[in-house]
Amino acid sequence: MQPGFSFKKSALAHLLVAAAVVLIPLGAHGQLADEKCKFLGNIIASSVPSDFGFYWNQVTPENAGKWGSVEPTRDQMNWTQLDLAYNYAKNNGLRFKQHTLVWGQQQPGWIDELSDEEKKAEVEEWIREFCERYPDTDYIDVVNEPLHALPSYMNALGGTGSTGWDWVIWTFGKAREYCPNAKLILNDYNIVSDNNATNYYVLLINLLKERGLIDIIGEQGHFLETTPLATIDANLDKLAATGLPIHISEFDVNIADDAEQRQKYQELFPVLWTHPAVQGVTLWGYRQGQIWRENAYLVRSDNTQRPAMEWLADYVPDTYGGSFCNPVSGIEDEAAFGGAYPNPTTGRFTLALVSGSSRVDVFDLQGRLVTRRDVKGQTEVQMHLDRGPGVYLLKVIRAQDSSWQRIIVK
Repeated sequence: MQPGFSFKKSALAHLLVAAAVVLIPLGAHGQLADEKCKFLGNIIASSVPSDFGFYWNQVTPENAGKWGSVEPTRDQMNWTQLDLAYNYAKNNGLRFKQHTLVWGQQQPGWIDELSDEEKKAEVEEWIREFCERYPDTDYIDVVNEPLHALPSYMNALGGTGSTGWDWVIWTFGKAREYCPNAKLILNDYNIVSDNNATNYYVLLINLLKERGLIDIIGEQGHFLETTPLATIDANLDKLAATGLPIHISEFDVNIADDAEQRQKYQELFPVLWTHPAVQGVTLWGYRQGQIWRENAYLVRSDNTQRPAMEWLADYVPDTYGGSFCNPVSGIEDEAAFGGAYPNPTTGRFTLALVSGSSRVDVFDLQGRLVTRRDVKGQTEVQMHLDRGPGVYLLKVIRAQDSSWQRIIVK
């Protein structure tokens, strides 16, 4: 997948636009992230809160999309609550994410009574029936928590097999077959809080990526309250180096004290929101008494906002969220340069330029200048980045035009 470079920006503050990978245009809904390049979403449970559309512009069903909720009795499908969330999203122009197809923590109890052949057929039937009923699903958490919650029927899907993850690969293959228009996500928790977990997660991501089966990396965002911000940022960079966008899929800050929760939001949320690879953030609930982690709510039962919600309502509309403003394909080069190759690279790459004088700048994801080079008359230039693996932003300036490309260093 070739990065695009169709942006013209005059200020360094807008650098992060160049990291664009995927965009599904936002509707004119969801006040906090309205007209932003990234989405800010939330969950819908058994009913839609009256203020949902005031705050959020992406929908995830909290429990209604889990197989155990839909088919507690074999061949008796209960789609009612899932219909509610899906139809609300589609009727209001919001992105809809299915959560989830396969998860070892919530599956029908009857599945364990079947033979392996029957188990495999039932999983495939569940995926097929979901995709047939909800063909306009935008995103799917295909497998949830593969590092933490192995399904009891994983051996029926191929078990570890030759790759170590054959059951995950089989499941993604079926999701791609039956939901070809949806973006497919691998989702787990305690990833960016742990360097080893991030490295292990990347191995599985790359197995799926080399088979064309994954589109987005999911990082839940639970339990980050005590993680050093530098650790989170560095591990987001590791995930971004795969070339895939990231969804923060189940974010919350579970702190009872109002002032402390607000302070943690001010510290933590910008690290996630402003990262160039993060396409959007979904909060895992926001109303008091209707949330998984008791003290993570942002709106009290009397409909007043906690200080963290007040801060979020001020921060998001005024903060640039510009990583995902550009579609993946159909981008026309602005003719300032012809592209960089190979990309991804080990650090050495070639720039193809048009004739004339150009200035080449490379920035890191924090907007810091890594290297600068003035080029006169050359149509190919050899570049070397020695800062280590990560994602960098290449800017080529020629006359009054500038073009951007994202460079991935392995």
